[in-house]
Amino acid sequence: MEFRKAVGEDAPDLLVWRNDPDTIASSLTGKGVAPADHFAWIARVLASPDYILLMAEQAGEKLGMVRFDRDDEGEWEVSINLNPAARGRGLAACVLAGAIAAAFPGQGRPTLVAWVKRSNPASWRIFQRCGFAHQGDEDGVGYFRLAPSCGVGGRMP
Repeated sequence: MEFRKAVGEDAPDLLVWRNDPDTIASSLTGKGVAPADHFAWIARVLASPDYILLMAEQAGEKLGMVRFDRDDEGEWEVSINLNPAARGRGLAACVLAGAIAAAFPGQGRPTLVAWVKRSNPASWRIFQRCGFAHQGDEDGVGYFRLAPSCGVGGRMP
């Protein structure tokens, strides 16, 4: 599995994945996104140092994306979405762990956080397999945290 920074040419695939019914059901908003809004968002994300958007690929197939959004306190919120064609193959934890290692190589990884709907147990398991600790719930959404001294340590779960 290889990881690379997303580019503008990835935007159409990311839109299709984002508006997939399973993705919408698992998203915190519970809504799809309009193409114009998506393309404007992608342009902002790719131009900002406060976002890292990585694509996971294997043998020429786009498997998924992992996005890291930096907040004002220096923590990074993590979001993952697999290509619908790659789901059900047991790849998500490897995609997440590999993206963390690619985005933050070496010893300098910041604290990572994630928000996952309680109605999405597969994502709960993925984050926990990658070393994230469940910190609590708010309105049916779990809050997970991976401290700098914890985590995947370069291994694939």
